[in-house]
Amino acid sequence: MSKIAAHLQLTDSQRRIELARPWVLVGLYVVAALAGWWWVAVPLAVAVCLAAFVQMHDAMHNALGLSKAANERILVLSALLILKSGHAMQVTHLRHHGRCLSEDDPEGAPANWRFSRVLWQGPYHILTLRRESWKIAPHTRRKQLLETGYTVALLVAFVGLYGFTGSFVGLVYWGVAFFMSATMPIWASYIPHHLAAQNPAARAAAALAQIWTPVVASFAFHHVHHHYPRVPTALLPRAAAELPAPPEHDHHH
Repeated sequence: MSKIAAHLQLTDSQRRIELARPWVLVGLYVVAALAGWWWVAVPLAVAVCLAAFVQMHDAMHNALGLSKAANERILVLSALLILKSGHAMQVTHLRHHGRCLSEDDPEGAPANWRFSRVLWQGPYHILTLRRESWKIAPHTRRKQLLETGYTVALLVAFVGLYGFTGSFVGLVYWGVAFFMSATMPIWASYIPHHLAAQNPAARAAAALAQIWTPVVASFAFHHVHHHYPRVPTALLPRAAAELPAPPEHDHHH
């Protein structure tokens, strides 16, 4: 594994790109929103959430090549962009890797449901995950509470921004982030675990992933990620091409 980690790690320039991506997108969102270009701003807000998800996910696995302290900060800040507690998400995600799609895998549960159930129960599942993270890792409760406080403070700031200036910039972003968070069981659990590599959609996604689209890579090479979790999301296409192919059946419903 040491050879894999040494070979498939971010260069300094790649790391700067991975760290900057969601924050550059935030800046672009703010510019577009302040200009009233909502047809541009809303898609940018979605892009922010997806980029933040990738960054948070890589931080969960310490795959960004950062110091422990820096990785902790990135975990907290990137999760805040999607209204999450980074440490709560990390708890259930690492459980998912350890007990993938078992009865004791709350994050992976939607992958075992019928799609209709994912649609109606998925938005409430985020509350289930928070409860489970609280039970699984009680030593992280203080961090989880603090990060929840940050999320509430952010919402209060957005409401205050509207109240004092009439600007919808914060509230629209919060609405988009809430939607992305509520639908996460669909796009981050159900779809990746039902999209086998032989599927035409997965092959198309894999082709797109070659042009540096980390979110697509996380779907197209999900089974690769499960086998090599320390490989950064952006380098999964390279890992899929160069490393021994992992079995898919362990990570697909």
